[in-house]
Amino acid sequence: MDEIEGKIPEEAPECNQEVEDKKITEILAGDKKQEHREPDDKRLVALSQKGDKAAFEGLVRMYSKYVYTNAFFMLRDAHEAEDVSQEVFVKVYLSIKNFRGLSSFKTWLRKLTINTCIDKLRIKSKTADKKVSLEAFEENYDIVFTDLNHNTERNFIARETIKEVLGVIVNLEESYRIPLILRDFQDYSYREIAILIKKPIGTVKTNIHRARKIIKDKLKYEKEKKI
Repeated sequence: MDEIEGKIPEEAPECNQEVEDKKITEILAGDKKQEHREPDDKRLVALSQKGDKAAFEGLVRMYSKYVYTNAFFMLRDAHEAEDVSQEVFVKVYLSIKNFRGLSSFKTWLRKLTINTCIDKLRIKSKTADKKVSLEAFEENYDIVFTDLNHNTERNFIARETIKEVLGVIVNLEESYRIPLILRDFQDYSYREIAILIKKPIGTVKTNIHRARKIIKDKLKYEKEKKI
């Protein structure tokens, strides 16, 4: 009898793990059916904070494209975006126990990604003069730039396709591209951007204004060429 009782606890964790793995799979499957809704990541985060590796892998699968796409448009380089993605998830793995839920996990992850990109841009900017095309960019950038018309400053974007607009943005000079992305697509305040990129707030506002004008003029020029 003692021998039988001794085996039950050893098997129970395996059964519990199977149940948890199934729940994780269901969460991820449910997220794929709701592409334009916030993913149900709270349970995965809670389990990851307890050291559940399967749950953490679930978070990586859920957000890998989101992190990569953010990094790509900041850095304009696929290899560097991959490096940043790996670095970000290492940081998440090491610090997720300290995540207190004061913001959503997605917001926390986004800021971690942006900060990592900014750090990389400070070290080197070898892609500064590089011409970038989105033709080979296979990721669904809608997962990052989902709402382009919730601010009157951005209404001009709503009249164009996302790909046309992003095709111009990705080739802007860094001094224009970074603050524009942070302001118009990531909802950073002018003050937050100024602190992040270490520029006066007046310079930030001027560069964002100029970036928007460049985009408008470029789109207008491309339209006129087609007539």
